[in-house]
Amino acid sequence: MKSRAEYSITNRIYWNEVASVHQDNYVNELLQRISDPDFTTFDPIEQKLFKKISLSGKAVAQICCNNARELISVKKAGAGRCVGFDISDEFIKQGEKLKQAAEVEIELVCTDIYELGDAYDNQFDLLYITIGVLGWLQDLETFFAILVRLLKPDGQILIYESHPVLELFEEDSGGTIRNDYFNKKPYFEEKVSDYFNPEAVIKSPSYWFHHRLADIFRSLITHDFNITHFDEYAHDISNRAAFLSEQENRPPMCFSLIAKNT
Repeated sequence: MKSRAEYSITNRIYWNEVASVHQDNYVNELLQRISDPDFTTFDPIEQKLFKKISLSGKAVAQICCNNARELISVKKAGAGRCVGFDISDEFIKQGEKLKQAAEVEIELVCTDIYELGDAYDNQFDLLYITIGVLGWLQDLETFFAILVRLLKPDGQILIYESHPVLELFEEDSGGTIRNDYFNKKPYFEEKVSDYFNPEAVIKSPSYWFHHRLADIFRSLITHDFNITHFDEYAHDISNRAAFLSEQENRPPMCFSLIAKNT
C-alpha cells in the first residue's frame, strides 16, 4: 500500500497530462463563450439546489475545482468570494485563463487538499464538490475533517457527484456487474482513454478509490454534519456511463447531498 502522498503525486502527474488533452478538446472553445453573462455549467438539478441554498453574497470554495468552470458559474450566479482548490498545476493555469476570459474575480490555489494549511480555516459559507472528486480521495475521514475546518459555523456542503454504484459496471459490460461494491483496494489504471476524448490515450498512471454511500454518510456523521438533503438520479453526469443511460432499467448514476456544519 502506498502512502497518501505517493497516491497524490501520481495523480497530479496524471491530471497534468489530462489538462493538455482537454485544452484542445473543449477549453479553447470554452474560452470564446465563457464571457457571456448568462454562461453556466449548472444543470436543472444544480439550479434547484443552489436556489435552495441561495448563493447571493456567500463565500464559496470549490474542492478539486479542475479548471474552475463550475466555480466561474457559481460566481456569475451571485456568490461573493470564490476560491478553488486543485492539485493540478496545469488545470489551475487553465482556470486562470478562463477567469480572465469570464471577467470574474475568483482565487485559484494549486494544492493537494490534504496538505492545505490553516490559512483558509473558518472562511466559507459553502463548499461545493462535484463530478468525480470523491473517487480521487484515498482518505474520506481526513478529507471531511478538513472541510469542517474550512467552514464557518452553520456553513454547508453541497455534493453533486457520480453514484458509487457506477463502479460496478465497465463500459463493455452492458448491465453485467463486473466490480465489487465493497472493494476497498485502490484501482490502478494506465494508458486509458480520456473521458472527454476517447481517441486520446492518457499514458500516465492513476489511482482511483471506491467509496460506498455508507462511507460518505459515516464520514459526515462522524464530523457532526447535519444532512438536510439527499437524492439519487438516473442520469449520468460523469461522461462515463452513456451505455447505462440508454438502458430501459437504469441504476442510480448520480446523487446530490447537502449537509450543514453544526
